[in-house]
Amino acid sequence: MPQILVRQLASEAHRALKARARQQNRSAESLAREILEGTLVPESRTGLGTRMAALWDGADLLDVDLTRDQTPYEPVELE
Repeated sequence: MPQILVRQLASEAHRALKARARQQNRSAESLAREILEGTLVPESRTGLGTRMAALWDGADLLDVDLTRDQTPYEPVELE
Protein backbone atom coordinates (compact mmCIF):
# COMPACT_ATOMS: atom_id res chain seq x y z
CA MET A 1 0.00 0.00 0.00
CA PRO A 2 1.42 3.40 -0.89
CA GLN A 3 2.59 5.78 1.80
CA ILE A 4 3.09 9.55 1.89
CA LEU A 5 5.00 11.85 4.18
CA VAL A 6 3.49 15.29 4.75
CA ARG A 7 6.18 17.87 5.36
CA GLN A 8 5.76 21.38 6.72
CA LEU A 9 2.31 20.75 8.17
CA ALA A 10 1.22 23.75 10.21
CA SER A 11 1.62 23.16 13.95
CA GLU A 12 -2.01 24.11 14.58
CA ALA A 13 -3.20 21.53 12.01
CA HIS A 14 -1.03 18.88 13.64
CA ARG A 15 -2.35 19.72 17.11
CA ALA A 16 -5.95 19.71 15.85
CA LEU A 17 -5.45 16.33 14.18
CA LYS A 18 -3.96 14.83 17.34
CA ALA A 19 -6.72 16.32 19.52
CA ARG A 20 -9.52 15.00 17.29
CA ALA A 21 -7.88 11.57 17.11
CA ARG A 22 -7.59 11.49 20.89
CA GLN A 23 -11.29 12.40 21.24
CA GLN A 24 -12.21 9.49 18.96
CA ASN A 25 -9.81 7.06 20.68
CA ARG A 26 -7.83 6.40 17.52
CA SER A 27 -4.49 7.18 16.00
CA ALA A 28 -3.74 10.41 14.19
CA GLU A 29 -2.61 8.35 11.21
CA SER A 30 -5.95 6.52 10.87
CA LEU A 31 -7.85 9.80 11.22
CA ALA A 32 -5.67 11.50 8.59
CA ARG A 33 -6.22 8.53 6.27
CA GLU A 34 -10.00 8.78 6.76
CA ILE A 35 -9.97 12.53 6.11
CA LEU A 36 -7.90 12.14 2.94
CA GLU A 37 -9.96 9.25 1.58
CA GLY A 38 -13.25 10.95 2.46
CA THR A 39 -12.16 14.08 0.65
CA LEU A 40 -10.51 12.52 -2.40
CA VAL A 41 -12.31 9.23 -3.11
CA PRO A 42 -15.62 9.66 -4.94
CA GLU A 43 -18.84 8.86 -3.09
CA SER A 44 -19.79 6.35 -5.78
CA ARG A 45 -17.46 3.81 -4.17
CA THR A 46 -19.98 1.80 -2.16
CA GLY A 47 -19.73 -1.39 -0.17
CA LEU A 48 -20.85 -4.82 -1.30
CA GLY A 49 -23.96 -4.85 0.90
CA THR A 50 -25.15 -1.53 -0.51
CA ARG A 51 -24.60 -2.70 -4.07
CA MET A 52 -26.42 -5.99 -3.41
CA ALA A 53 -29.37 -4.16 -1.83
CA ALA A 54 -29.54 -1.87 -4.86
CA LEU A 55 -29.89 -4.91 -7.15
CA TRP A 56 -33.09 -5.94 -5.34
CA ASP A 57 -34.45 -2.44 -4.72
CA GLY A 58 -38.05 -2.30 -5.89
CA ALA A 59 -38.32 -6.05 -6.52
CA ASP A 60 -41.60 -7.72 -5.61
CA LEU A 61 -40.52 -10.31 -3.05
CA LEU A 62 -43.89 -10.94 -1.38
CA ASP A 63 -44.17 -14.48 -2.79
CA VAL A 64 -40.56 -15.44 -2.04
CA ASP A 65 -40.04 -17.89 0.83
CA LEU A 66 -36.96 -16.82 2.78
CA THR A 67 -37.24 -19.29 5.66
CA ARG A 68 -34.04 -21.07 6.57
CA ASP A 69 -33.73 -24.80 6.02
CA GLN A 70 -33.34 -26.24 9.53
CA THR A 71 -32.14 -29.67 8.34
CA PRO A 72 -29.05 -30.64 10.35
CA TYR A 73 -25.80 -30.62 8.44
CA GLU A 74 -24.47 -34.04 7.51
CA PRO A 75 -20.72 -34.17 6.90
CA VAL A 76 -19.55 -35.59 3.58
CA GLU A 77 -17.83 -38.96 3.79
CA LEU A 78 -14.53 -38.66 1.93
CA GLU A 79 -13.25 -42.24 2.25
